[in-house]
Order: sequence, then C-alpha cells, then structure tokens
Amino acid sequence: MELHDILAMIISVILIARISDTAVSSEVYAPYLDKYVTKSYFWKHDNLEDLKFEDFIAHDVLSSACVSLQDNIIFAPKLSALHRNLIGEGSHRRLSSSLRLKMSSESVSRPPKSCEVIIVERLPSGVFADPFELQHLVQRGVLREAAVFGDTNLELPSFRSNRSLVEVHLEMGSNLISEQKDEQEIHMELPLHARYQPLGHRFSKVEFAAPDLFLRCNSKGKQHDMSCLFSLDKQSAESNDGHPLWEVPCGSSQHMESVSAFTFILAVVSALLIIVASITYSGETAIETALNND
Repeated sequence: MELHDILAMIISVILIARISDTAVSSEVYAPYLDKYVTKSYFWKHDNLEDLKFEDFIAHDVLSSACVSLQDNIIFAPKLSALHRNLIGEGSHRRLSSSLRLKMSSESVSRPPKSCEVIIVERLPSGVFADPFELQHLVQRGVLREAAVFGDTNLELPSFRSNRSLVEVHLEMGSNLISEQKDEQEIHMELPLHARYQPLGHRFSKVEFAAPDLFLRCNSKGKQHDMSCLFSLDKQSAESNDGHPLWEVPCGSSQHMESVSAFTFILAVVSALLIIVASITYSGETAIETALNND
C-alpha cells in the first residue's frame, strides 16, 4: 500500500469521526419529554442529594422545557393551597397531599388538550415507598403514573440505605382546562414504610420537605403535538405545616443482649419442635403402612 493511500485512509477516518460527533452533539436531550421527569437524574448521579437535584431541575429540565404553550396560550393555573399530613400509626403510614389549583384572571385563547400534575417526593432517609404497591394503585386507577427512583432495596435498614424519590402523576380535570370551573382540588395519599432505624432512644425523627410540583400540558401544534412542563410555585400558596414529622420507633441498645438471647432460645426451641414433629409424623406413617399391609 502506497504512502498516499495510507494518508487518505487516515483522513477519511478522521472525517467520519467528526461527522459522527457532530450528529451526536446535535441531538438535544430534553428530560421533560420523558414520561418521568426525574428519571434521568440518576443517570448522572448515584445518590439523591438535594442541591444536585435542584440544580438538575433548574438547568436540565425547566431551562429546556417547551415554552410554546406559554407563548401561544395564556394558560396559567396557580397553586393556591398545599396541605400535607401523615395518616396512620406505626411503621406503615400514608403521606396525604392536597393541592388546590386556581385559574388566573387571564383568559384561555386555546386551551390544551390535557394536563397532568406531577408530584415529586424526595423521601428522607429511613423511609421508602414500595414500587409494587404503587403499581397496584396505578392498575386500580388511583394514580395515573407512579415510579420510585434511587435506592429501591426494601430490605436494607436505615443506616445502610440511600435516599429515594417518588414521582406521581395525577390527571387534571377537563373542567379547569376548559374554564368551566375556576378551581380544582387534587388529593393524593402516598403509602410509605419505615426502615429499621439504628439503635437509639425510643424514636428517630423523620421530617418531610415540601414536594416538587409540576404541571405538564399537551397541546396540538401546527405540525405535531407539543408537551410542555411548568413548575408550580409553592411560595404564595396557602399551606399548613408543610414539613410533616414521623417519629419512627427504634430499638434500645440496653435491650440488645436480652433480645438476642431470647431470639436464639426461641430459634433453638422451634428447631427442636420441627424435628420432634418430623419424627412423630414418620413413625405414624410407618405404623399405618404396616397395618395396611397386614
């Protein structure tokens, strides 16, 4: 092979590589177009950290979100109230969230086809949501969509687990979109479970921060449908205590030796009872077989 042939091959490879890089870089990834807004956060980060997550929402999601609806349609429901409470007792509770959306005084020239409210709960350490339980609620029609991201290992105790977040989608009624109603209240109850807490003194306090709230609307454009995402402002909304507190029971280190001893004795007794039952059952079976043969 001649020298100029080798040089031509090298130049061709370089040009192909540059063209490929340009094609890849020209693809603009928009997380707001995903079914779940927060899914791509964990492509970049291993753990849920509030500052990193807020930066992701501001720069990766909302900054690139479609603005066509804001430009062409004056559709701006406001969050007028947000009430949150913990329901139930023990290690299995429900986080209740009530949102009230109110239409602004501005008119809607061309309302969107449909809208959904997206609630993102950044769960504190020591609490988790069961993905299978949430999917059951979706199948029953209680929730439109729901998913858990982050640490989904349900067996880990609090001190060995990382945080997780839950993204829930709720459908907005058509009456508010078409201005047949100027206000709508949306209610959600999120089932949660407490992880085993580290040994301490009676209770471990778990506090819930305010959720991240979004509104996603779909509108038919000139050539294709458009999906646009807006953030709902919580600052001006009427609110009760926006940070519910869950006091999760935790074991006492003073009782560790006695509990371990009792557990060991109970395990040994159970094993002996199983052995005795097995021997007794085998003996009775042998006797019945002998009688049947006679």
